[in-house]
Amino acid sequence: MGISKIYLLALLTILCFFPNPIIGQVIFKELPQYEYNLSDSTFWGSTQTRKIISLDGKWKVFTSGKKEDESVEVNVPSVFQGNGDLTFEKYFYLSSEQINRHRLKISFLGLNYSADIIVNGVIIYRQTGGEFPFNVNLPKDILIPGKNNLLTVKLKYNLDSDNTIPAKQRFLFPHNFGGILRDVFIVESPVISINNLDISYNFIPANNKAKINVFARIENRDFNKDSLLNASDFSLKVRIVSLNGSDNENAPDFNFQLDLNKDKKINESFDLASPSVWSPNNPSRYLAYVELWRGSNLIDRKVRPMAFYSLNAGKESLTLNGNQFLLNGVTYIPSSSEYGNLASYSQMERDIKMIKDLGFNAVRFEKEIPHPYLLNLCEKYGLIAFVEIPINGVPGSISYEKKFESSAENYLINFLSAYKKYPAIAAVGLGSSYLPQSESTNTFIGNLAKIVKEKSNFLTYASFTNSNILPIDKIDMYGLEFFNTPINKVDDAVKNAQKTFGVGKIFISELIYLVNSGNTDGYVNKFSFEAQAKYFQDFLDYTSNNPLSGYFISSMFDYNGDFASLCAGYSKDNVYKMGICAEDRSTDRLGYKVIYSMFHNADKVTIPIGNEKDRSPMIFILLGLILAIALGILVNSGRKFREDSSRALLRPYNFFADVRDMRIMSGPQTTFLGLIVAVVMALIGSNLLFYFRESIFLEKILLSFGSNGIISTVSYFAWHPFQSIIWLSIISLILLVLITLLVKLASFFVRNRVFLSSAYFTVIWSFLPVVLLIPVGIVLFRLLNADIANIWIYILLMSFILWVFYRLMKGIYVIFDINAASVYFYSLLILALLLGSVLLYFQERNSAINYIQLTFRQFNILG
Repeated sequence: MGISKIYLLALLTILCFFPNPIIGQVIFKELPQYEYNLSDSTFWGSTQTRKIISLDGKWKVFTSGKKEDESVEVNVPSVFQGNGDLTFEKYFYLSSEQINRHRLKISFLGLNYSADIIVNGVIIYRQTGGEFPFNVNLPKDILIPGKNNLLTVKLKYNLDSDNTIPAKQRFLFPHNFGGILRDVFIVESPVISINNLDISYNFIPANNKAKINVFARIENRDFNKDSLLNASDFSLKVRIVSLNGSDNENAPDFNFQLDLNKDKKINESFDLASPSVWSPNNPSRYLAYVELWRGSNLIDRKVRPMAFYSLNAGKESLTLNGNQFLLNGVTYIPSSSEYGNLASYSQMERDIKMIKDLGFNAVRFEKEIPHPYLLNLCEKYGLIAFVEIPINGVPGSISYEKKFESSAENYLINFLSAYKKYPAIAAVGLGSSYLPQSESTNTFIGNLAKIVKEKSNFLTYASFTNSNILPIDKIDMYGLEFFNTPINKVDDAVKNAQKTFGVGKIFISELIYLVNSGNTDGYVNKFSFEAQAKYFQDFLDYTSNNPLSGYFISSMFDYNGDFASLCAGYSKDNVYKMGICAEDRSTDRLGYKVIYSMFHNADKVTIPIGNEKDRSPMIFILLGLILAIALGILVNSGRKFREDSSRALLRPYNFFADVRDMRIMSGPQTTFLGLIVAVVMALIGSNLLFYFRESIFLEKILLSFGSNGIISTVSYFAWHPFQSIIWLSIISLILLVLITLLVKLASFFVRNRVFLSSAYFTVIWSFLPVVLLIPVGIVLFRLLNADIANIWIYILLMSFILWVFYRLMKGIYVIFDINAASVYFYSLLILALLLGSVLLYFQERNSAINYIQLTFRQFNILG
């Protein structure tokens, strides 16, 4: 198979000459009637002492470098389509009392990608990238009391291949929109306040006891004259309260003194006996009230959600609260074609409730940073959350670079800071589609895992493309990815990894069955909804009869990507049909019904067997016959043409000598021959593209160039044979003309005079052997699809390419009347320069060579 993929790569190189699509304008998209969900005060952090001031609504936006009067108004949250730098502006009013008697922070729940946060012309924070939440202190000395203050967000949205997370080359990722895509608000808190609150716990199932640790920094910034004489004696009180009212535990008060403009770090632990344990079947939840008192006066209060459980990945099994546990999970990509991951709070709750109602007990948020409210909902409904940083298939040569490693580490630190307070999170992922047995990659993952262990109690995991994984320090679980993989091969890979790590540390992180054939009459038709349902059924049967720590079926819903995927089937809207449910959240798919029946022990769902459809397009047969007839007409158009054809094919040296000597040659017949040659090349190319239309290898090779235009064009050609034949015919004709002009241009460097007509005849007749492939073009797809002698077919096609190249070289040195070696040398040099320039261009822009090498290694073509 290695030769076929290398051959395929060579055929695609010409497509790299097509420029990337340019979007001339930025298009904003806003959710209609978007509203805060202020009913959940715990999520927002609003308490008796803390107030939320929304900055949502109308913002002024203009392109960086343009004048402010060219701005437009958009609502925030919103997303935009297109790359570039945009400036967002909004005025907000703060009274003198708000500024002097409160501490103020601006909170962003998420923006994409990086931004400078500016208040009244002063840069106060630089967000280096990522959609996770972050807070920024508002310095009082730059605020204007009693007047409007200007908040400016200079946002940059432009992903690259070796500095941003995620990178440009991201396989089957959702469409990535830029913008301030989540809520923005100001938090008013007291001038003497609780900050950097971190509540962690260690639940010990054997003792049915939770050891709770509370860390906080108390800051006294009360500079008001009427407060200077107040007592400096404070106490910190912690109450743990069950939401159902069954438990109420008060920790011992911590008393301390705190003078003006001083900080006090508090790090206290206490035990909670016999808490109500959280689990997917019984999501018992608590609230931790952390209060700062001065005497009998409440100064500040913060509230944090809590859930007590213990998920442990042992060698023999995965356990939850001391009992053996199976993760039966689903991946969830919160995305829509219209708004990306911009969603209302009611839409988020609908999605999480659908996942829970279907019967899953875990959800993996992959390929995208989740809205924090989704994690709040997971805790509420009883779903164990796996979250991860969106690093996907990064070559070892890039992850080894200090710049990328530093960027990833900073990203992870900010990610953990934003999400460590959500109890539903059990594990943090450090990326997906890693190539195992790469020393640089394993070192990179290990360094990230060390950060997670230092800053949290989360389990760590990483996801790999095959099962030959080496142990990595600080990694608790190893995920395996499967893409349209037969169940028997899934079993082989899982057992192979379990031999090294044990059952409890290996899980299936991604089980994908893509649908590109739609509904058919039965599951014998590959990549149909019926085949997807049968695959899910067989897989769930497998999990019932084999030791496994867990799995995540991918994905809950269809979603849209940045480009028209090959293996997902071409779609104008770039829809990836891998979901259990459609993008519109309808539940009428057979796969949904199968999973529901198996999870709920309901009546078995019948999946029709059906009859396998003939997938070979009729256009290949019809066009082949038309070409055969056209060639027959041309051959029988005159004895001279038959003699020329025979001589050109069997005695090319003599034929090209006649061309050089300006012997009589028919221009119209040569042109007609050129048309036939172009269409035959298009027919062969269309056959190959149609055969490789479901190839993950091809998609990843195309993805390596970092151009959505290239991959979308190839996908369109692959899934539309008729249109591809038309366009490839035009491209082939242009190629013949360009070669002719190149030959003519080269003739200026030789002594012999070469006419344009001679160059034209030489090029067209050099390609004469191509017409012998007409019968091959009729049956090529069927032969390849039978997978009987594919290697010999590729050798045959490569032989024809070399034959044509040999004839072209011979024709050139004959009409130039020079040494053959010179023609070969300079022709190969020009070809190498052209191909090398393309690869170097994409390497410089998008690290294409690094990603191509990674793809070859993933498919075991290179060591």
